Amino acid sequence: MTQDLPVLPIGMASFENLRKKQAVYVDKTKYITDLEIAGQVVFCARPRRFGKSLAVNMLDSFYSGRKDLFQGLAAEKEISSPNFVACPVIRLDMSAVAGSDSKENLQDEIMGLLEIVAKRHQVSVRSANCAKAFSSLIQDVHKESGQKTVLLLDEYDAPVIDIIGRDKFTSDQKLLSDTRNVMQKFYTRIKVEEEHIKFSFITGVTKFSRMGEFSKLNNLRDISLSPDFGAFMGYTHEELKANFAPFITRTALELKMSEEGLLNRIKEYYDGFSFDGKIELYNPFSVISFFAEKEFGNFWMESGSNAFVRKYLRDKALTVDQFQGQKMEYSRARAPGEIDATSPAGFLYQSGYLTLRATKDGAYLLDYPNTEVREAISTLFMENFTSDWEAIDESGRELGDRLASGDIAGMVNVLVKLLAGIHYRDHSDANRVPLVRSLKKIIGKISGSESLEPSDESKAAKLADKLQKEKGEYYYRSMVQTCLWMAGANVTPEKPGNRGSMDLEVVRGSLTYVLELKVAKNAKGAARAARAGMDQIHRRGYGGSSETPVLVSLAVGKAERNIVGCIFKRNGRETALKFKDGTCVTPPPPSGDGSGQASSLPEGRAFFCVV
Repeated sequence: MTQDLPVLPIGMASFENLRKKQAVYVDKTKYITDLEIAGQVVFCARPRRFGKSLAVNMLDSFYSGRKDLFQGLAAEKEISSPNFVACPVIRLDMSAVAGSDSKENLQDEIMGLLEIVAKRHQVSVRSANCAKAFSSLIQDVHKESGQKTVLLLDEYDAPVIDIIGRDKFTSDQKLLSDTRNVMQKFYTRIKVEEEHIKFSFITGVTKFSRMGEFSKLNNLRDISLSPDFGAFMGYTHEELKANFAPFITRTALELKMSEEGLLNRIKEYYDGFSFDGKIELYNPFSVISFFAEKEFGNFWMESGSNAFVRKYLRDKALTVDQFQGQKMEYSRARAPGEIDATSPAGFLYQSGYLTLRATKDGAYLLDYPNTEVREAISTLFMENFTSDWEAIDESGRELGDRLASGDIAGMVNVLVKLLAGIHYRDHSDANRVPLVRSLKKIIGKISGSESLEPSDESKAAKLADKLQKEKGEYYYRSMVQTCLWMAGANVTPEKPGNRGSMDLEVVRGSLTYVLELKVAKNAKGAARAARAGMDQIHRRGYGGSSETPVLVSLAVGKAERNIVGCIFKRNGRETALKFKDGTCVTPPPPSGDGSGQASSLPEGRAFFCVV
């Protein structure tokens, strides 16, 4: 670390260590009083790596009366007041007991946590039952200190999430049930011992269930969607600029960018999380990692295991574009259900891959927060189709470079390579096409039954397969969109124009593209299909909002299951790319038109329309 820069809090969840090392800290202590006012038991759900543990540590330090750690912070006046009285704190990190392979082992692990806390407060654990021991600990700490306790529970759902994320999850149903039973009995003690508790704060990744662990906590206040606490965890844009100013200046110099340009790029990559539909936040872990590495990486996905999400996408036959813009009512966002039994939208929302955007009617629209998350989930989706994950990562980076530099032939070749990597069974599996799900729902409504007979499902699959073979634009559009997202492009589907809707708007680098996709029977019909696409771009005026768009029409051959033709138009000059042995051959650049490198192209936004 450069000596004239503050310390970056890399991997620091300890508020004490962070403050003693004078590391960068975005002050969230102003929320402490509001949290107490909010309720006696307060719950807040946030995605992983979003600052939950640091918030819990900060509250621990405050209620323990660590005045030295709050100098210069918003809570300094309160903790330094003559009326302030420190309280005993019982802080439990439930991630420490995750990974148990039996009910008995889980109970033993919890007992170990309680014994550590008991020793710290100079009391003894008076029961061999973890739930009863929890009760006695709360009582005895209150009695010994003469003050009601503050209870802090971090990652309350970690034991359950650990089981759901295992590869053998389907065979661990009994363990999951046993774990939930143990945790429910344990957490019920918060209600039982409320007369001994001044204030409780609970965090987790998933939303609690009224029928689950917290069903008896009728005094619990869930602030997960509250606008008053929308920025309690995570960084706002103003907080980013104020607290990381020296890093912004230094990084902009090293990357040879303007500070404004760098901030725009950071915002595109790491901003956009919202828990009330309005306030947008940066992921703290990603921001800190970026300033440490000085490159735009997918730090959030790399920081945890994603095997379960990858498997979930495949088992549920999901496409990455089907949830963006989907409506979610407030009641559903507030209580989406248990993560292993909720809808796919609820699962991805609770996992942090989808976030909320407010609508005028009080509901929310689901959206991917930013480029980092879109790239992450698109990579997971593509990894389902190939065992060569390193090639996927390499192709994603290459595609992003080709898009940014204006190398259209190179872009097409990367897309060809990615599409060629899809196993033939995944192409022919009609159940992977969203159309099948729609047909099954329609048949279910007609038959008056939510559960379809095997013959009905077979009919739906055959009909969808037939439609896919006859007209496969949606299938290939979805795959191309996934590849573009994986390359770090910002894709917005269904952008309306005055003569039609762009199916996809994509922002990547400083170039403007309009892309149309058509499907031909085979490579022999590539020229006609590509010409039809280019004619449609002109006829409907796609890209009219840009002064000098690069127009691209792609043709996909059904027989080849890949791109077989391309026409693009740039600076008024049209070029048809040639294909040889399944590879796009780059034509020599016309004189005066530039070579296709970034320096010869005007700056602007990048739009792709794939129909």
